[in-house]
Amino acid sequence: MIRPFSDMEPTENDTNKSPYHHGDLRNALIQASLKVLREEGLDALSLRRVAREANVSPAAPYRHFKDKQSLLCSLATHGFHILHEDLEKARAAAPGCLDTAGQAYMAFARREPQCYRLMFTLNLPNDIPTADDLQPAGDLAFASLCTNIRTGMAAGLITEADENEIALAAWAMVHGICMLVIDGSLADRPSAQLPPERLLESCLRHFRHGWQRSKSTERSDALRN
Repeated sequence: MIRPFSDMEPTENDTNKSPYHHGDLRNALIQASLKVLREEGLDALSLRRVAREANVSPAAPYRHFKDKQSLLCSLATHGFHILHEDLEKARAAAPGCLDTAGQAYMAFARREPQCYRLMFTLNLPNDIPTADDLQPAGDLAFASLCTNIRTGMAAGLITEADENEIALAAWAMVHGICMLVIDGSLADRPSAQLPPERLLESCLRHFRHGWQRSKSTERSDALRN
């Protein structure tokens, strides 16, 4: 749950005191917010802190963000757009390969763990203007995965099935692994000895081949015995 923050709305005097001209103020504020998020964490993030990081007046962020929650929604949206770009690059490099998509997904989560948590674990409100783009951005990233699955089916790499069900299953598995890795939840387990990429590769292999013993394997074992 998002904690309250102490930023005060700018007064008219504040707004007039420090006029600021910037070619792309909104993007500068997003980049400054990501820097604070990476280096200091979510608790340190506030509109005043972001203004200081971006070297703008305390009132400047309010031109684009009503409050902290509005900023958080924009950061999460930005994260989904970057994730979508990464998934598209993976799809272009290896069309129809879910392993490559999974590795790209994990690379993003490990590169931007704070933003990744923000995208998936905070209850961001949907009744503020900046929230309007959040769901479509998430849908875009998921659509890239579905497109990749359709490509894999057409190439004979993936079994013909409901693409959305396969995408949901693959996403749930990779997302779960990413959360375990970035939260350090595997530190005291045997799997902690594996590099995260190897861990993901192992899980994807089980996902790909399944863990249920096949009838053919049972018959082979019976013949050997």
